[in-house]
Amino acid sequence: MRAEEGLSLTEPWRPGLTVRIVLFIGAIVALCGILTVLIIGSVVTTQLRERYASDRQTSIEFLTASLVPMIELSDYERVQRTIETVLVYENIVSLAVYDADGVLIRSAKESGEGSQPTDTISHVLMKGAEFVGRVDIGFSRAYIDAQVKELTRILALAVTALLLATAGALLWYLSRSVVRPLHIFTRTVRSMTSSNLGLRVPLRGSDEIGVLAGSFNAMAQDLEESNLQLTQAHLQLEERYLERAAREERRTEQVRRIFEMRQQLIQISELADMMEFVASALQKAFAYYSVNVYLVDSRAGDLQLAATAGALSSSTTVPRRVQPGDGIVGAVLQSCRPLLATDVAREPRYVAVAELKETRAELAVPIAIGTLPLGVLDIQADRENGLDEMDLYTAQTVADQIANVVENARVAEETRELTVLDERNRMAREIHDTLAQGFTGIVLQLEAAEQSLNDSPSSAASHIDRARRLARESLAEARRSVWALRPSVLEKRKLADALRAEARMLQDEGQVQVACHISGVARDLPAPVEEALLRICQESLTNIRRHAKAAQAQVSLTFDNNSVMLSIRDDGIGFDLDTPREGSLGLIGINERARQCGGIARISSMPGEGTLVEVDIPLEVR
Repeated sequence: MRAEEGLSLTEPWRPGLTVRIVLFIGAIVALCGILTVLIIGSVVTTQLRERYASDRQTSIEFLTASLVPMIELSDYERVQRTIETVLVYENIVSLAVYDADGVLIRSAKESGEGSQPTDTISHVLMKGAEFVGRVDIGFSRAYIDAQVKELTRILALAVTALLLATAGALLWYLSRSVVRPLHIFTRTVRSMTSSNLGLRVPLRGSDEIGVLAGSFNAMAQDLEESNLQLTQAHLQLEERYLERAAREERRTEQVRRIFEMRQQLIQISELADMMEFVASALQKAFAYYSVNVYLVDSRAGDLQLAATAGALSSSTTVPRRVQPGDGIVGAVLQSCRPLLATDVAREPRYVAVAELKETRAELAVPIAIGTLPLGVLDIQADRENGLDEMDLYTAQTVADQIANVVENARVAEETRELTVLDERNRMAREIHDTLAQGFTGIVLQLEAAEQSLNDSPSSAASHIDRARRLARESLAEARRSVWALRPSVLEKRKLADALRAEARMLQDEGQVQVACHISGVARDLPAPVEEALLRICQESLTNIRRHAKAAQAQVSLTFDNNSVMLSIRDDGIGFDLDTPREGSLGLIGINERARQCGGIARISSMPGEGTLVEVDIPLEVR
């Protein structure tokens, strides 16, 4: 109630359509009535006034014709009767007759209401050209005014009745044709709500209101259909939201399970145990029909079943190997792309397996590092559409973890193999550079001692002592090689001094004249570089000692700002570099040691022209 009062105080009153139509028609009728009465009154007044003028003229002529003979005859009695007779007329209220001398003959005047003349006329009575007398006549328009009023009243009543009848008929017509349809239209519109859009305006016709009602009904129909579609869309959106919420919950659960699997994987060291755990954990966590893990056999180039869980077991006779391109798993191996078959009956690449006869959907994802395939993770469901994008996400995540595990295992195995190989190569080089050279020297000293027994027995002892010393040094170097220690000669001397000692040792044997030259500003080199240069020099001098049959040799060590270069030259018999030589491990070792230090080894030789070994190793500029 207060709300209505507040509304009435703030909003002005607005009349309804019916009231406005009534007011409008009433105003039009009143205006038409007033104008009609004014026009009719004006016409009646004009007509009656013309009648009054005509009556006045007629009275003057009658009096002239009647009074002139009477005055001539001085028949004043008849004049009196004539005056009395004339006063009976409505338009004459007074009358006075005078003779030619102006003497009043007779006069008369009415008394009572309306006896006052409205205009007085003095008319001269003539007979021919002779003046007979005059008559003063008092005329009155009272009867005319009374007739005007009466006629105006009658006409006004008639016009009013006609206008009222016309207004009533017009109101009835408008009410039936306009107001009532509009009221029905308005009532229907006000009754229509969002929950009641089925209402329609019960109006028909080809007029404007009928067309408007038809348009409104069509709009209401469209609105109802749109509301229905909106409701359906809302329901679908709600379903999608619930489905998405369920998917997100499922994704969260899958991520949690995957995280738990990853934490448990860290605790498993053996690759086979890891694969079995992954297959079993996936199958149990997500209730898959079958989970199979295939790994690539690098030798055969096909897939080998590494682990299985679910419908398959280790006792089944299902093929344990899959060739590239064979079935869904083989297709994924070839393309290195995941493949999801929600209905295997429609997948031409599906190959049925007797042990998995309940398979209705299959998902295979590559286990790969980049584009390098390492295996395939195969998941199968026992119902159509049993696998979707969420399962693809889970499978791919697990496959990536398996790929990391497999790759780490492969890298670890390769690292172990490379480590063993590097150690073997290192030991081979060390043995070749130490023991082989020491044994060569021992053999040469013993051979020299054997010759000295016949030629100079006293010098045999020195050769034996030198052989004994070489054996002890070789034994010490062998121990250092086993422990990968720095050569003992470099622990006691600089590189240049060690090279001079090696050259002096070859020269002391008395077969070759050896010169050693050091140029440039000598400086300390990294330990691996010094060791490599020393071993290359020893290998080159050993080759001169054993094969060159040289008379002279030269060892040069050159320092500059950016590199260090070692060269060993002899004038021996040389050899053909293009001809394969048995037991050329020394030359291979020279190249490997130079390459390990980032340098380059160049060996030049031709039969009869000696041999030149050059090693150039770049140094870091400080």
